[in-house]
Amino acid sequence: MRWFSECYQNRKSCIIITVLFLGCVCFYCTSRKHHIQQIEFRSRTSPRLPLRGDSQGDRQKLELLNTFASKCLHHGIPIFVIEPSVLQHLLSAKESEPPCILCSAGDVISLGVFGADWDKGVYIFLVAGISPDLGIVLNEVTAPDPRLLSLEWITVPSVPTHYLIRQSGSLPLHLVVFYERENNYWWHSSLEPSTTSNSQIFHGFNTTFGNSAGAYDRFDVRLTTVDGIWLYLPHPVGEFLVQMPRSKFIECDYQGAQTYLSKNPPKRSGITSHGAEVLYQAKRALDPLGVPFWLSFGTCFGWYRQCGFIPYTGDIDIEIPIQRYSAGILPAFLKVGFQLLHVKGKISDSFQMAFKAHHIHIDVYFVYEEKTYLWLGSTDAFSGQKYKYIFPKFDTCWTDFMGCRLRIPCPTLPYITAAYGKNWNTSVKQWDWKGSSSNVQKNGVWPKKEWQTVIQITY
Repeated sequence: MRWFSECYQNRKSCIIITVLFLGCVCFYCTSRKHHIQQIEFRSRTSPRLPLRGDSQGDRQKLELLNTFASKCLHHGIPIFVIEPSVLQHLLSAKESEPPCILCSAGDVISLGVFGADWDKGVYIFLVAGISPDLGIVLNEVTAPDPRLLSLEWITVPSVPTHYLIRQSGSLPLHLVVFYERENNYWWHSSLEPSTTSNSQIFHGFNTTFGNSAGAYDRFDVRLTTVDGIWLYLPHPVGEFLVQMPRSKFIECDYQGAQTYLSKNPPKRSGITSHGAEVLYQAKRALDPLGVPFWLSFGTCFGWYRQCGFIPYTGDIDIEIPIQRYSAGILPAFLKVGFQLLHVKGKISDSFQMAFKAHHIHIDVYFVYEEKTYLWLGSTDAFSGQKYKYIFPKFDTCWTDFMGCRLRIPCPTLPYITAAYGKNWNTSVKQWDWKGSSSNVQKNGVWPKKEWQTVIQITY
């Protein structure tokens, strides 16, 4: 009551305080809505003049960037920097950084925009005709929308995926459109001519993004100034940079799968009904531990050949690098609802686990690296015989399998050929894990005195 009394006596002060308070509330709400946090990167003792490039070409490029970014900012379209050299300089923020951080990008600066935000940008720059007034030309690249692809729909509408943004006399900007995919991650398209239209406009330009499609953990963006220009940055910058070298994404070959399934109609089974749920459970167990895994054997084969599970297989297979083994893996699987079936081998040799959920087995193999090849092992619980499966060395890529972002061996075909031979596209319904694989060989026998520790069966 005292506050109201004083406020009434000094109505002018009360009004000013109220207006300031409401202004702060509005700014806070707006900032949260657009994930904005203003941060200033300072890499030099004194701020340099805005748009002051190291050369005439740099200045023109910065002028183009400033014009485009300012217009987008004015219309509420966050344009964020994804050029790795620029982000590295901003992250280090040392006094020895170049006077023009954006100039470190080379000929082309790579920028990103979220697809939902760019819908407005398409209207502003391409429909409403603002670009010619600004002297800016936007060359658009499109590709089929992967979010609509399925075994039933392999011909789908296209969406804008890349833009080459140019202005007379200036080096171009590269705008990459990031779309949100199922399972809550960001995806961008490649510039591969076979999957995009008009990608030849990038010929002759050395771009950082576009050699392959990419997938990233979901991130927000933060507003800051870089070289006197208001721009957004992925947040956190460090995590975005760490993901970049491992971001390659490969879409399932739906057309090839459709061709195969037209000759081999799929049948409903336990794994086709509940396999995706089991895989997602495994992901929930391993992701919080930071343990990477990828699809293996028949599960990888099903993705590659038919974009789904092979209905007559009875289990799911995944692989983990033995260097990433953690004592927390077993309790993590149990915590999310798996039942332990067995643990075989040693950490140093042929280590393997198996679990069950929804009446489906999931085999967890650990991969060992030699100088020229990779291998994993398994053990016959009745004889103690060890088996070794040899694969050519490979990297891993992301894919979308059954609505879940998962890793696969990359390139995948050499992996498939190693396990299933050159006739891998022929259905084989009778499979012996000890002898049918093309890459399996005997690898000695565990001494009987060790069986109690190297063959632990719980079912």
